[in-house]
Amino acid sequence: MGKKRIKAYDRTAENDIRYRGPLTYRHLLVFGWICISFKILYILTTLGISIDANQPDWVYTLSRVSSTLGDLALPLFLFANFAIILDKKQTYKQQLIKFGGLSLLVVLLFILAKEHYAVGLVSTVVGDRKMAEEIVEEFILNASVEGKLVFNLFIDLFMCTLLMFFLNYEPRKYFVGKKRYLFRTLALIPILYEVGSLVIRILMAFQVIRPPYIVYPFLTIKPPMSFVLFVLLALHIKFQERRFRKRGMDAKRFAAYTRTNAHSLHFSIYASVMIAITAFIDFVLYILGTTAYMLPAFENAADLTNEAVEAQIIASSPIVLAWGIGQHMLMLEIIPIVLLFSYTRNHNNPKADIYIPAAGAILAFFVTLEGLYQCIAMNLPTLLNMIQAMAVEFMIG
Repeated sequence: MGKKRIKAYDRTAENDIRYRGPLTYRHLLVFGWICISFKILYILTTLGISIDANQPDWVYTLSRVSSTLGDLALPLFLFANFAIILDKKQTYKQQLIKFGGLSLLVVLLFILAKEHYAVGLVSTVVGDRKMAEEIVEEFILNASVEGKLVFNLFIDLFMCTLLMFFLNYEPRKYFVGKKRYLFRTLALIPILYEVGSLVIRILMAFQVIRPPYIVYPFLTIKPPMSFVLFVLLALHIKFQERRFRKRGMDAKRFAAYTRTNAHSLHFSIYASVMIAITAFIDFVLYILGTTAYMLPAFENAADLTNEAVEAQIIASSPIVLAWGIGQHMLMLEIIPIVLLFSYTRNHNNPKADIYIPAAGAILAFFVTLEGLYQCIAMNLPTLLNMIQAMAVEFMIG
């Protein structure tokens, strides 16, 4: 007789499978920080192209490559965060403090860059600080509406960690007993925050609202379906625990099960399938959104010429993408990484993890400095002319 197959929930450290993916949470963190630098390059190359479309070919190539790699930063961090939470490498408190602090740091840097550098530079050209502020804020608004200025991914990581905290943490002092369900309902806070960010972006795209610039760094950058994916993964773990307890096993036994290689592989496979499904839904929503946005431009069937339809698609697609619809499809690219990823793998020197954010931040800082220098140096005459033209427009208006 063949060897009896061990059921999933009966896996322990003693009868665990041998396979573990070669990639760890640390690899994902390193890749994620590198991708942040590419995200910065995408913003800067897009800025250069918006100043002057007659850029060298290498700028357009760098912009496309940076866009693709930059968009991978958040999903890489999300899966690394899942690993850290599931394997209890850090506490929820440590994670929330880390991502909350980094979120506020990005907000402060954004304010500094806008108020000191951008407004300062423009005011030297137009000679009026108030007008310079209006010009810079108009530029920021247009970039945000087009989806070119979405950057504070730490807000997303903070909200996702907060969601996991409300779903999985077992209160010991408050919200105990029957009140625990009230604590679980607090998971609606990050969900509503994500929905609110999406609504604000859509209303901005339709020019219904014009929020103050300070709102932009607090908006999440995840595409809607990426957040849906994260919620599905979080609920999957929660439902697994519930089924586990129905079998008469306690939370300690479930925690031991989640640290097995078998569960790690199961999580990678489940996540990959969910990525594929949500990417397909995102594609359908993108088609529907683009169609709905462009239909009002055609009053009758006679207007539906191939040239007119193509022009409307070109005009509508960036707006729909700016809402985050259609961007989740890019996550299909990380499925091979997810399948090679194992959250149960650890390193012999866990203290080295503290150097990764420091090294990543330093790399991002130097990429920003050099990128800004190159962007301004390559486009200085055109940039000055554009600022002067905007100043004249504001004075006339």
